[in-house]
Amino acid sequence: MLFGRGLGDLFIVRVAGNTVDLTGLGSIEYAVDHLGVPLIVVLGRERCGAVSAAISLVKEHVSYDSAIEAMVAPILPAVLKAETMDGDLLDNSVRENISNVVSRLKATGGAIGEKLEAGVLKIVGARYDLDEGKVEFIA
Repeated sequence: MLFGRGLGDLFIVRVAGNTVDLTGLGSIEYAVDHLGVPLIVVLGRERCGAVSAAISLVKEHVSYDSAIEAMVAPILPAVLKAETMDGDLLDNSVRENISNVVSRLKATGGAIGEKLEAGVLKIVGARYDLDEGKVEFIA
């Protein structure tokens, strides 16, 4: 129970690497447009396996089955940007990926764009620290 909420209080779209494909975007749009969800939280986590897989693809040219490569493809820009930063590559990549997904969602039109424009929807990014059990809002 990460946010102290009960069953039905949160509409959760869960996918490795917190990427947003067409199905995920449709689910989010449904939640915003039909259920009146006022807040979208893009929640990445410390030591994310999908982000780690994207790093392996970039740094070690590891090859994955097509479904895994397709899943990590949207994470690659975050890894490439994080490579230019000081600090831990994995953590920086996780943070960049969160920011990228937040930016993508904010640039989405349709119901999400309309609700953002009307000021009745917010989109934020956060990182879950596995060791501390805490959520840090970052974007």
